Amino acid sequence: MKTFVGPGLSVCCSLLSVCGIIFLVVLGFAFDAEVEVLTEFTSDPDDPKATAHACFTAAIVYACFLAFCSCQTLVHKYNARNQIQL
Repeated sequence: MKTFVGPGLSVCCSLLSVCGIIFLVVLGFAFDAEVEVLTEFTSDPDDPKATAHACFTAAIVYACFLAFCSCQTLVHKYNARNQIQL
């Protein structure tokens, strides 16, 4: 099986993707609920619902990266297990 990234990079990317997904989903729900701290100033977004939608879309992109990097981690483990056989 072919790998595109190294084993350390795939694990790091997976962990960062999980953190990004959690952060973006929480931020999306906060904008969707129009939390006052995020929407009360003039520099804040005009349409909090559209901002929430953008956060959820970005979380989906991070989920795709998580799936790819998790598959790469599994491929590295599979290849390492097959190389040990005598």
